[in-house]
Amino acid sequence: MRSPLVALFLSVGLLFGQAKKPAKKATVAAPVVEAPGQWILGTIGVGKQKDGSIDSTGLKGLAIRLGDDGKKGIAYDLDLCRPIGAWSGRFTTEMNLMSRGDYPTAMGETIFVTGDFSGYMPGADASALSPRKGFGPLPSSEVRFKGFHNAGRSVVVRWELAGVAIDETAEVVTANEVQFVVRTLEIAPSAKGVTVMLGKSADAARTVTLGASKVDQLDGHAVARIDGSQDVTTVRIAYLPPGVPLPQAFDTDLPSKLLKVTKTLWPETVETAGKLSEKVGEPYVVDDVGLPVTNPWKAPMFTSAFDFLPDGRAVISTFHGDVFIASGIDDKLEKVTWRRFASGLYHALGLKIVNGEIYVTCRDGLWKLRDTNGDGECDTYEAFNFDLMVTKNFHEFTFDLQTDPAGNFYVIKAGPVRKGGRGFDEICDHHGALLKISPDGKKSELFASGFRAPNGIGISPTGQLTTGDNEGTWTPMCRLNWVKQGGFYGVVDLAHRTTPPTDYDRPLCWFPKNVDNSSGGQVWVTSDKFGPWKDRLLHLSYGTCSLYGVLPQEVTFNGKPQMQGGVTRFNVDFGSGAMRARFNPKDGQLYVTGLRGWQTTATQNGCFQRVRYTGVATRMPIALAATKLGVRVDFTCELDAQAAADAANWNIETWNYIWSSAYGSPEISTTETKVAATELGNDGRLQFSKAQMAERKHDFLDVKSATLSADRKSVFLAIPDLRPAMQMQLKYDIKAADGIELRGQVINTIHALAE
Repeated sequence: MRSPLVALFLSVGLLFGQAKKPAKKATVAAPVVEAPGQWILGTIGVGKQKDGSIDSTGLKGLAIRLGDDGKKGIAYDLDLCRPIGAWSGRFTTEMNLMSRGDYPTAMGETIFVTGDFSGYMPGADASALSPRKGFGPLPSSEVRFKGFHNAGRSVVVRWELAGVAIDETAEVVTANEVQFVVRTLEIAPSAKGVTVMLGKSADAARTVTLGASKVDQLDGHAVARIDGSQDVTTVRIAYLPPGVPLPQAFDTDLPSKLLKVTKTLWPETVETAGKLSEKVGEPYVVDDVGLPVTNPWKAPMFTSAFDFLPDGRAVISTFHGDVFIASGIDDKLEKVTWRRFASGLYHALGLKIVNGEIYVTCRDGLWKLRDTNGDGECDTYEAFNFDLMVTKNFHEFTFDLQTDPAGNFYVIKAGPVRKGGRGFDEICDHHGALLKISPDGKKSELFASGFRAPNGIGISPTGQLTTGDNEGTWTPMCRLNWVKQGGFYGVVDLAHRTTPPTDYDRPLCWFPKNVDNSSGGQVWVTSDKFGPWKDRLLHLSYGTCSLYGVLPQEVTFNGKPQMQGGVTRFNVDFGSGAMRARFNPKDGQLYVTGLRGWQTTATQNGCFQRVRYTGVATRMPIALAATKLGVRVDFTCELDAQAAADAANWNIETWNYIWSSAYGSPEISTTETKVAATELGNDGRLQFSKAQMAERKHDFLDVKSATLSADRKSVFLAIPDLRPAMQMQLKYDIKAADGIELRGQVINTIHALAE
């Protein structure tokens, strides 16, 4: 049973004053580039004026093409659950890769807009519609966005209003030889009824209302009251041009019907051939899994995250919001088949498969992508957790997606870095925060804080979290964090504490710029087929497109357990900025993906590559320990006794950084205590001068002796003057027992010297 149709007709000419004919030209010339696809998620603006101002903006927006020709559109604010507005003309501008202040904006003439009020409320007066307060979604006790369903040329948006489901569609209707936009709502049985935001109107008395509802005013907006009912209530809201008679009937489909409709949008596939490494004699080589750079969807392949399905297929996201499924990933990579699975997401920078289902971290929240009809495409985009707060800042990306043994999800959000990198814009509660989300998606909590731009996290099989972070304000150099719950990792502006911290949790390791000038994520080696690194941690460098093995050591620092240690570089390079890595359960090898966008040595826009262990003996450091007597370095191979025991073959330098609100830090001696920033930057913070940044004051330590262990795999370096240091560089020039020359370095941090 359904209650009688409730129809609400709004005269478009009355939305902005007295009725008048629409202007023949848009107020602003449309940009050349138009966003592709049926929908796009992002910060969306509607009603751009000549002076650049925008009538209405949704920080978490969903813009949908309307009509067969796609020349009308509607956008929704997914935090406030309101229509941002509708327009006639072309679709939105394209999503800028790094969104440096430019977000998708409607192109054409505005049909209607709404202000920053909630779009729905349980039956109440218009004045009960909540205005925006701060950032983030409305309370779950009021109204929440639940997701949307692709029905081909139509999209069904679902809201949940205090437990009452509301399904909404918007379509273009032709009546009396005129086209106009109609919103159709299906409201589940509700005792209280529903209050609905319609649009901005200067003359509510001229709004025609049919049925049991009434229309009120709120700050120039028309707001409708829909009576409660024991049955599903259908509501039609028509935005009619001036002078157009009311239509007698509608031929648009109801949301309930469209929810049963699925349509394959991207049936095409693309085949690529990978390229196996031609290197010989190396324990680790890089194979290239060919990306579908040329594809029928004209999708940019700035790959950003991935995971493997139980059957071995890879699911890969891109920065621009596409998700692809790649099959045929085998030893030879001769034929890899790509299929587009989802599209239109907002900066998709994390992806995880859980029980065979696809979850994606985006700037606006955590999505669950579902293929309900088995045609190989996502048709239901479920808002699994949409607690994330979003502002207009270009840099506040939400990175990565990991799960712990209990099934909790983890994502990490960057700070609102200003253009140029120094300082921060307006700060919300989630900036610089590592967030923990419950397995059912219903709850989220702040797990740790004080991060600047942490492009990646890692988690061990036991649940130990790690993150990288990048040089900038309050971050003297890139760092690798061994994270504990409640920890604070350096950026005072993003501490989210009542009293600003005067100290910070120490990282496992700092990185000089030539080692890692922009950190990616981490991955634990869970495979038995990856040489001697089983159960150990690996770290990715986005900036240097490289892979490092982590050499951790637990010590006592300030009376508490503290991780310190260093990294050693694998002899591999990636085609793009390394961001995400996972082990393939089928072949046991490491796969890496990343993109080129921020500062990096990358040569490709994106990459999907395999680090393959060849079985050749590895010859590299694998463990490190700093003690009061010196440093012990363990290797994966036996060493030449004469070369290893020659103290002249070992070189050690140490230095410190300055933790301050300045951007970065000079390299200073570990004995200096009076170094401070001297120049005032544009952000009002003190900055180090160019001369300070250029001067490198290192401490050169004397290696008194080098002693090789009985198994010939470990060397102890006696260093009389060894002391804690934020940065240590240990270089070696020795030989393996089989005569192979070993030259390299370990970069590490010493917080405390063990006994």
